[in-house]
Amino acid sequence: MASIYFLLAASLSLASAYPKDAKNVLLLVAHDFRPDLGSYGIKEARTPNLDGLAEAGILFSSAHVQYSYCAPSRNSFMSGRRPDATKVYNFINNFRQVGNDWDPLPAHFKNNGYLVTGGGTMYHNTPDSPSPDDWPRSWSTRSPDGKAWPYGPKGSEGVTANQTSTKPKCDRSGLPKAEGIDKIVCLTSEASGLEDVEMTSGVLGRLSIAADNYKKTGQPFFVGFGYQKPHYPWQYPKKFFDNIPEDVPEAKHKAWIADVPHIHFHQCGEVDHPYWDTNGMGTALSKKSFAGYQSLMRRAYHGCISYVDDQMGRAIEMIDQKGLTNDTVVVFMADHGMQTGEHDLWCKMTTLETGTRVPLIIRAPWMNAAVNVKTSTVVEAVDLYPTLSELAGLPLPAGKAGEYLGGESLVPIMRDPLHGTTVKNMALSQMARCWQNNTHYHDTHGHHGMPGAESNHTNSWESMSDCHWVERNYIDFMGYRMRTSNMSITRWVRWDGKHLRPDWNHVVGTELYSHEGNTGLGPEVYDDFENENLAEKPEYASIQAKLLTRLQAEVDKQITPSSSAVAFV
Repeated sequence: MASIYFLLAASLSLASAYPKDAKNVLLLVAHDFRPDLGSYGIKEARTPNLDGLAEAGILFSSAHVQYSYCAPSRNSFMSGRRPDATKVYNFINNFRQVGNDWDPLPAHFKNNGYLVTGGGTMYHNTPDSPSPDDWPRSWSTRSPDGKAWPYGPKGSEGVTANQTSTKPKCDRSGLPKAEGIDKIVCLTSEASGLEDVEMTSGVLGRLSIAADNYKKTGQPFFVGFGYQKPHYPWQYPKKFFDNIPEDVPEAKHKAWIADVPHIHFHQCGEVDHPYWDTNGMGTALSKKSFAGYQSLMRRAYHGCISYVDDQMGRAIEMIDQKGLTNDTVVVFMADHGMQTGEHDLWCKMTTLETGTRVPLIIRAPWMNAAVNVKTSTVVEAVDLYPTLSELAGLPLPAGKAGEYLGGESLVPIMRDPLHGTTVKNMALSQMARCWQNNTHYHDTHGHHGMPGAESNHTNSWESMSDCHWVERNYIDFMGYRMRTSNMSITRWVRWDGKHLRPDWNHVVGTELYSHEGNTGLGPEVYDDFENENLAEKPEYASIQAKLLTRLQAEVDKQITPSSSAVAFV
């Protein structure tokens, strides 16, 4: 009896913490998902659920992540801080190492009385994470009826999605026999056993419980679905591949951009360029010699996106079926963009528009002006934290809990999206580069043995590592990008590992691109921009100088203090 009274008292205490008329949150996050949606003007896309979400909400066509790489990006937008605040630049560190008192996004809602749960890849765990998925600090540990609620369940068994015992077999009938295709594309006859299907089913059970609890008690919920796909390998039911047109256009500009510093070029360790119609630094292989596999691979990527759209539709549908459409903000975003053959690049890990730009759709029906509208105003992934807080009716955390929050609420744009309303006029992104002979890598599991996962370990500007396992105080270079409404500029500089900051006095490369006329919609976004480096051209000298001055000032403003103890953790 005493335990029942304790649970009831705890429940009432939590309920009193959330504001009156607080809104629920459904957060859908995808992995390696660039804005290849029908609502973004991509005709090959088959994405009815996310397109429907866009019709009922607001679509941001120029949203940018702060780091085009899984773990650093998620540590940034899930904590609400920029990478130079989290000090997370690869797969080693975790924001808790420098921000133990911070309230990341889910914890902020939990600390305001919300029922907070989810599953899949929301945070991106790293070897030095103090606890997987920031458990239990970010998530409710018990269901409304007092049962244990570990993060990432598969149904009621408490098994995580990546522990499934049976995986569907690959059906490669009709696909060319090639090593790259065999490694990357796995079309299945059924959905059962697939990671994202099992995660969705498990978290849907929790979403149902949270929704019913909300209707019964008034306690709002925050539920996150973290989708692993369309990350490689592309394993999904064949029907989604078959629904994509056969002749998906290839990238228009396959070669590496002329006069762009070679430090920026990156051969992603997850795929090797011989599989993808190119032969390093932009020499395209002919269809005769390689059967035009780039179109096929793009078709496979579109199919995987369609599969993810189908799973996300299950979550959106539950909100609507429960009658909570007008009480719930639904958000879809990805952790970074993707290159799919542009400029001899596949994968992510660049500061190009293809790497930093992500889909961002917000449905909040009570925001009448933000329904079936698209805006090309520049926004950032780090804006998610303050935006969801304001939409839900929560103040931002004070003191240490809210220290170094880096974004701006997008609610003012949602109130008046059609008259050029902005909350900022630039977006910042960054990306590390390391020499292949860098020996300061973090060999966590005893098998990495290199600074990154690249196959080409030649020590040259053309074969730089993404610093995947390099200790942050031994990173060699950092590229900083600033995207304005009509320009982007990137400065590659030496990294000051002792102080964890750029050394602006040691420049190794500059990139300048025009984005005049870039609406963020249609295939031309990928094909018609960032094909010519304008840096050092006399006619752009004045604008380059102004942008560089501002870039340095904005970056320096965002860098948080770093003691030597933090630098060498």
